[in-house]
Amino acid sequence: MVTHVVTTFHFPPIPIRSHDWSAHWDGYEEDGPYGWGETEDEAKTDLLENYERPDQ
Repeated sequence: MVTHVVTTFHFPPIPIRSHDWSAHWDGYEEDGPYGWGETEDEAKTDLLENYERPDQ
């Protein structure tokens, strides 16, 4: 069962900041969808608005 959203700060060495943060459902790191954003909140919002929870 998915319990929460996990976020990760990547900070790639490029000038584009639109993919600094990723968000995924806990337990679905390998095969689940990812949300991306310039901020942690943007990544969470991308995941929540564009992908259903895998366990539903």
